[in-house]
Amino acid sequence: MTEELQIKIKRSFLDNYKRNLHLHPDFISFEENDSARNSITSFTTNEIKEFRYGVVLYQYDIVFGREFQLYIRNFDNEILKINFKSYFGIKKHEYHELYAKIINTLWNLYFKQKVHAFIKDFEEGKSFYIGDVNVNSEGVVISISKLLKQEKKLILWNDVGIKKYTTYISIYSLENSLDFNRGYSYKEDWNTFVLWNVIENIIANKNINND
Repeated sequence: MTEELQIKIKRSFLDNYKRNLHLHPDFISFEENDSARNSITSFTTNEIKEFRYGVVLYQYDIVFGREFQLYIRNFDNEILKINFKSYFGIKKHEYHELYAKIINTLWNLYFKQKVHAFIKDFEEGKSFYIGDVNVNSEGVVISISKLLKQEKKLILWNDVGIKKYTTYISIYSLENSLDFNRGYSYKEDWNTFVLWNVIENIIANKNINND
C-alpha cells in the first residue's frame, strides 16, 4: 500500500512561505493561497474525479524557467492546484523529482483504483466517459476535428490503436489513422493517463494487435 505523502512546498525561490501538501489515502489537502488568507483546499478520496499535469516552459531564445503544474478536480468541478517554479536552473532537478513524486503518489493513492473501477464497469457492459472519450462495449467514441466543427467517431475495438508519448497519447483508427485520430495531452486534458491505462488494458484482454 502506498504511504501518505506530507511535504512543504515553496512555489519558487522568491516565495518565503512553505505551503503544506498532504496526500493521504482518505483525503488530499493543500494550502493554495498565501499565509494571510490561510486557505486550505481539501478533497476526500471519494470526491476526487480526475487530474491533469504538465510542465510549462518560460523561454526567450533559451529556457529560463519552468512551472510544474498539477490539477485535481472533484465531482463538483472544484479544482485544487499544486504548482511550483524553477528559474535559471535553481533547484530544477530537485523540483523535477518532487513533481514526479507527487504524480506517482496521486496515481497510487487515488487514480489507479479508478482504472480498476472503469475496467469492472466495462466488463459489466456499462458505457462511461473518461474525459470526453466515451468507452463502451462496441469501441471508443472520440471527437474528430473537421473543417468547421467537431464530429463524433466510433472506432470499433478491433480497429482501436493507441500510443503513448512524452506529453500526450494518441487514439486512432488502425485502418484509417490519417482521418480518424485524436491526441490527448496530460497537461490540458483531464484523466489522460487513466484513459491510456483503461484502453490499453481492454485491448490487451481482447488480444488486439494495435501496432
